[in-house]
Amino acid sequence: MLPSQRCNRRAFEEINTKLLHSIATHRIPALGLVVEGRLCEKQREILPDLLSMWLNAGLELGNHSFSHFDLNTTPLDLYEADVIRGETITKRLLQQRGKRIRYFRHPFLHAGKDLETKRAFEKFLVDRGYTVAPVTIDNQEWVFAEVYARAKSEGDMATAVRVGDAYVKYMDEILDFFEKRSVEVVGYEIKQTLLLHANPLNADYFDKLVRVMKGRGYAFISIDQALADPAYRLPDTYAGPIGFSWLHRWALTRGMKMREEPREPAFIAKLYRHYFKTSTGLSGPPR
Repeated sequence: MLPSQRCNRRAFEEINTKLLHSIATHRIPALGLVVEGRLCEKQREILPDLLSMWLNAGLELGNHSFSHFDLNTTPLDLYEADVIRGETITKRLLQQRGKRIRYFRHPFLHAGKDLETKRAFEKFLVDRGYTVAPVTIDNQEWVFAEVYARAKSEGDMATAVRVGDAYVKYMDEILDFFEKRSVEVVGYEIKQTLLLHANPLNADYFDKLVRVMKGRGYAFISIDQALADPAYRLPDTYAGPIGFSWLHRWALTRGMKMREEPREPAFIAKLYRHYFKTSTGLSGPPR
């Protein structure tokens, strides 16, 4: 979401309502990873209502930290304290339903710049009762989402539609890539885990994306069912600056070469750089 939308209760409610409708329609047992500090200070009191929407839909919530710090640039003690802070509201709401927080996902998918940090943080998570929610189908959805949100905010619906259509096509290419990568690395098509965000793009286009996935033969299962696949017990010794799919991590651990993923179309990257520059005065491509 754009910064201005983080203080807009109506925008948050609309996005979550539309997204949850699609999730419910297609009976998808999604896991919502919560960044409790994402809302602006004056709207933070609406967080319990937003999270309750997910719980009332029968979905699970996990922890994505409070501040979305980067483990690769944040001292470990500060990072761990932020993870604990990120439990506050989510934990209370789950306890009211006789449940607990079970899953954590690293911001930026950065799991540690070195093995010492990686292992120390993994121990911290285990000690607090967490299981890491890995991602096998990573993607550049966030780039499309930034451009889409900006186009909509400026009333440029022609660009928004072009971005949305390109997003669905791109995600079809991503699904194809990781299906094949799974066979290369593991030897079969594993039960995949897909990373997406709650944003205006997915509120408007998630239904179309689901239809693409169903057209590829996908069925939707819970994170518990996915992690029962033996692939998720493969060794992972990757530590470094890049956040990417667990399939890449397993491949590197086995000494296999990286493969380049499909990227966003050139016009998306150009629009992203343009919007980024007008917002910050800086220039720079997507990561």
